[in-house]
Amino acid sequence: MKKETAILVVVVAVLIAFVAGRYSANVSPAANADSATTPKKIAAAEAAPAPAGSLIPATMPVKGADDALVTIIEISDFQCPFCSRVGPTLKKLVENYPDDVRVVWANNALSFHDRAKPAAIAALAAHRQGKFWPYHDKLFANQRGLTDENLKKWAGEVELDVAQWETDIKDPALGKQVEHEMAAANATSARGTPGFFINGKLLSGAQPYEAFKAQVDEALTAARKHRDAGKTGLDLMAAAWAERDAKVGAKVLAYFIKGEKPVAAAAEQKRPEKREARPTPSKPPADSYEIWKVPVDVKKDHVQGNNDEAVVTIVEFSDFECPFCTRGKNTVDQMRKEYGDKVRVVFKHHPLPFHQKAGPAHHASIAAGKQGKFWEFHDKLFDNQRAIAEENLTAYARELGLNMGKFDKDRKDPKAKARVQADMALASSVSVRGTPNFLINGRKLVGAQPPAVFKAVIDEEIAKATKAGKSGQRYYNSIISKGKIFSELDAKVNDFDLSKLPYHGAKKAKVTIVEFSDFQCPYCSRVGGPVKAAMERFPGKAKLVFAHYPLGFHKEAKPASVLAQEAWEQGGADLFWKVHDKLFEAQRELSEEKIKQIGTDAGVDMAKVEANKDRHLAFIDATMAMGTKAGVNGTPSLFINGRKYEPSGGFSPDAIGATIDKLLKGKL
Repeated sequence: MKKETAILVVVVAVLIAFVAGRYSANVSPAANADSATTPKKIAAAEAAPAPAGSLIPATMPVKGADDALVTIIEISDFQCPFCSRVGPTLKKLVENYPDDVRVVWANNALSFHDRAKPAAIAALAAHRQGKFWPYHDKLFANQRGLTDENLKKWAGEVELDVAQWETDIKDPALGKQVEHEMAAANATSARGTPGFFINGKLLSGAQPYEAFKAQVDEALTAARKHRDAGKTGLDLMAAAWAERDAKVGAKVLAYFIKGEKPVAAAAEQKRPEKREARPTPSKPPADSYEIWKVPVDVKKDHVQGNNDEAVVTIVEFSDFECPFCTRGKNTVDQMRKEYGDKVRVVFKHHPLPFHQKAGPAHHASIAAGKQGKFWEFHDKLFDNQRAIAEENLTAYARELGLNMGKFDKDRKDPKAKARVQADMALASSVSVRGTPNFLINGRKLVGAQPPAVFKAVIDEEIAKATKAGKSGQRYYNSIISKGKIFSELDAKVNDFDLSKLPYHGAKKAKVTIVEFSDFQCPYCSRVGGPVKAAMERFPGKAKLVFAHYPLGFHKEAKPASVLAQEAWEQGGADLFWKVHDKLFEAQRELSEEKIKQIGTDAGVDMAKVEANKDRHLAFIDATMAMGTKAGVNGTPSLFINGRKYEPSGGFSPDAIGATIDKLLKGKL
């Protein structure tokens, strides 16, 4: 048959099925694949219920076998870093189960990811042209750049009709689809991302391939049983899903496949009334009575309020790109309005590392402060939080009438960055981790607490000040003078035997960092780099020791440690760190074969790995026992000069470097 004739036959067949109002249960794989989706078919599916024979709604992107016995509904968010890691795992599943597995995409654009919903709508518009999955890959490959400009640029790069795409992203139907899927996810308890319903049973998080495989195999067994009993179509799906999780499976089938309105969506409309009916807190949180030492310099800090008359000082650690900080700012504004001169506010810079636009925004606010307009610029940033791109920073400066030459010079001045770093160091000293955080006369409130909580603390502090008959900066200093300072190093010093463990750096270094780690632990893969970068700032004075701590539920972690330890014995630091890096790079695909391949490619004598396996396993068990005795109960765990290290600001090169510097100077 000629190619043109074959295409015509397929088109005619689809049109006939459409006119009849149903599709065959045995339609070809292309019928539900992205490549066969057309705007007309999608529009028809949106205007009316899906045909009786079509299991997956045409509006939902699908890859894999159309008549697969196992359906994985992927609940995901284009701005979620954990979601981006699962792609290779799902691809491997579809490849390994070509006739049995299909993946269906469903959006759950989390509220604190401001670009997730626009990205979801853009991807569904691409789906209308049969290009969802290429566009999906573009979004995850460029996850930190989900601007409107880039969404359009990528539409062109995947060869969409950009004009049609721009029309489609404005179609309210796509936004409603995203909202329906979000409500369905919430109603089925898949509130976070990523989540996966494997034939109706939930698997949460970016799990390793083995976890997915086990669930797929279990689901296949149940589905085959019902297929062999004569069930087909939705009846087969319903029976197989009910066997795995009857209650949840029924909801997933109803909300995602049948398109019924999620119960949670209706309940959501009534929620504000319930919130208003709840009693407001009348007492401060129990953990807010501890006093932390947070110094305030009235000449240098950003202060709003009366330094002489205020009896309550609210120190606010905030991030201009953090949506929760906007709520906190609004509450603080309300407190100043209600209490007047009795309350002053001190702003401290704390841009979180994963907020790429936050740093430049904070530097710009400092520059505005040099011209007496910090608070005005501060308000501009929070009022336009989703538009703090470079060009807007200069626009806000012009709107406030700033001297633009001075503004540009001051925000690029290294002193601006130094000021931010000083505030973040202060945050670490009082165990402030995220944003927003508030210290009211040294008493900590974590997160965007409701106004009633702030009022409860403020009222108590006003009563104390009234009784003492004191106010102002001197009174504040007296409150925090004996306040607590967080120590990132535990007082207990552990005596570790490090003689046979791999290390990097000076052998007789004054500072030794011991990292208890697991090659299959995703958090460990993020910590090793910053630790190494920090100790390399102190050549000849610091070293990093790798201590094996493979967790029991990570099947390939111990074999990986065996290979790494043998690499150390065969080739010292160079070979060990080469293997170490390759193991972490391949973390998501570690298997017995992959570990052998890494060792062979690196030049490890694999015969010796096998010969020395039992000896290495015994050594690894002894290392783990040493760690457990010192208080290790998970990975990664760091010890510096034998003392457990728990930084309040996270495992960053700056935080670790600051601790090393203090130790070298005898300050810890």
